[in-house]
Amino acid sequence: MARLAQSVGLIGKFVLHEIFFIGLSSLTSSSSSGHSDSDDPETYRNFMLNDGEPTKSNPASDEVNNDAKASWDYIRVEGLGILPGLVCPHYDRIQSNGVKRMVDFEAMLKRHPYELGLGIDHHAALRIDGDDFKVLSIPGESGSVEEGDTKVPGVWLKYVDDNGQVQSQVCPSSGKLSNLLQVITNPDKHIQVDLKLDLARKENPLVKD
Repeated sequence: MARLAQSVGLIGKFVLHEIFFIGLSSLTSSSSSGHSDSDDPETYRNFMLNDGEPTKSNPASDEVNNDAKASWDYIRVEGLGILPGLVCPHYDRIQSNGVKRMVDFEAMLKRHPYELGLGIDHHAALRIDGDDFKVLSIPGESGSVEEGDTKVPGVWLKYVDDNGQVQSQVCPSSGKLSNLLQVITNPDKHIQVDLKLDLARKENPLVKD
């Protein structure tokens, strides 16, 4: 973790109290950045407001529409910055483009090597109370963390090492948040904006066509 430590410092005090971040979009929007499916045509604002009827983004042809479903990419989106890190919700899932989120997340981290990654399984949650955190999961559900002969829901910590390779470790079940997360001290130098973000924003206008 030497490369990461050169450009980040441990985050200090937290004012959060009894907040749950689950394997959905809530943690993505609350963190510095997130691994998002906002480029999925079926999530576009006009398509959803049109009750799923074809729009210019989702043409009438089923064949073309199916191609659009399968060709979209995950993008890095900016969050509120309450917590630092690049977060991947639904970490253990595959969505309509057929790409495993955990696989694409590692590729995204390589494009944004100064950000600490958190992969949160679909049935896992990260509970934060002040500077204390705890990983929660739904009993009986499957996930990506090996536990004996099964895989259970959990949270992963991921970072890019000095050789450009992604390193992964399972997040402890509980501990101090200040020992877990890191914040980039020079974001203007080390944070890169995803070029596809503007395209996704254009497909989600504030005013319906």
